[in-house]
Amino acid sequence: MTALPLLLLLAAQAPDTAAPDEAPPDWVHGDHLTGEWGGARTWLAEHGVTFDLVYAAEGFANAAQQAAGENGGFNGHLDVAVTLDFEVMGLWKGGKFYVLGQNNHGVGINEFVGSATEISNIEAAPYTQLGEFFYEQSFGSLVRIRLGKQDANREFGTPRFGGNFINNNFGMLPSSPLPSYPTNGLGAVAVVQPVWWLILKGSFFEGQPKVGSYGFDSAFAKDAGNFLIASANVVHRYGEEDRHTGTSTAGFFRQQGQFTEFTDAPTPRTFSESWGLFFQNDERIYLNPGDENDPRCFTFISRLGWSQPDRNNIGLFVGASLAYHGIGTRQDDTVGVGFGWFTVAQQVNGTPGPGTEFFVEIFYKWRMTKFMSLQPDVQYYRTPGGDGQDALLVGARLKFKL
Repeated sequence: MTALPLLLLLAAQAPDTAAPDEAPPDWVHGDHLTGEWGGARTWLAEHGVTFDLVYAAEGFANAAQQAAGENGGFNGHLDVAVTLDFEVMGLWKGGKFYVLGQNNHGVGINEFVGSATEISNIEAAPYTQLGEFFYEQSFGSLVRIRLGKQDANREFGTPRFGGNFINNNFGMLPSSPLPSYPTNGLGAVAVVQPVWWLILKGSFFEGQPKVGSYGFDSAFAKDAGNFLIASANVVHRYGEEDRHTGTSTAGFFRQQGQFTEFTDAPTPRTFSESWGLFFQNDERIYLNPGDENDPRCFTFISRLGWSQPDRNNIGLFVGASLAYHGIGTRQDDTVGVGFGWFTVAQQVNGTPGPGTEFFVEIFYKWRMTKFMSLQPDVQYYRTPGGDGQDALLVGARLKFKL
């Protein structure tokens, strides 16, 4: 018998220990589309085994391109994650193991737009892979260490309030080539928080991760190199009850390997390393900070990234976003607008010399239930790829927490 059916069988045989006055919510008000599996899901979580299954499907059309069959794409993505909490299991304090399976299918909209970066944060060539597997050990709130194959975007990319945007550049900084989705990398991450307002992060990853690889082959391949990234994060609180919060971040990366110069010269140079800097600030400001039951708030994010333009296709990135959460009686809904601008060393359509891209995104995220949301989304691209035709993208994403 495999591990999953055995766990479910044990959960089904477990006694119901819930208090009589703690009746679980009905299905429509629950946290998952597939419910609580007859109580098995809750029992497993109480014993240290948590399942997270998320499916997202999206479709976009380029309203600026009218040719049939050349103006739209559909993309779907499935995450299946299992977390083993060894402290909850009664084994040892602060230990966790996480494993993530991923499947991506369909054709993304960038196939018909030609941006130098992926437009959607789930866009990728079709694949099925073991995306992450790592062990994490915490020593109180002071130190946290993570070892294994993982997404560097967890610590160094996505701002705390940037996840509602669909455009990939509101998560990953395009000027920082992180080992991230879909090419997560084998590596080690250390997070140290000596005081409540300061968080120091450092990591060391393989230099050339690949989709479908466990990391042990690609990490030790010839000329694979390595990727080092570190940041300092300053947390600040203010306002009534110190409920308004924000984080200011400064960091750098250095990648070692083989890098060919971006140039029109007949004999480009080859470099053995590349480095860059990034800065970020995010703020969350509540409309009524004195009322903990009032979720209405603004979130503002500003970002700047730079990398050596002679060996990185994207050398400079500037972006910002503003979102509002809690709209009228729809207290779980979010609306937002953001923009980004970046330089491109090698233009997608072959125009000599560098170019620039500019984009704007507007979205409304309608959270129909705790486990389902529908997000209409509009994005405008100016000169995608540096020399492409302007694009107006109209679409929507449907997301389920299974």
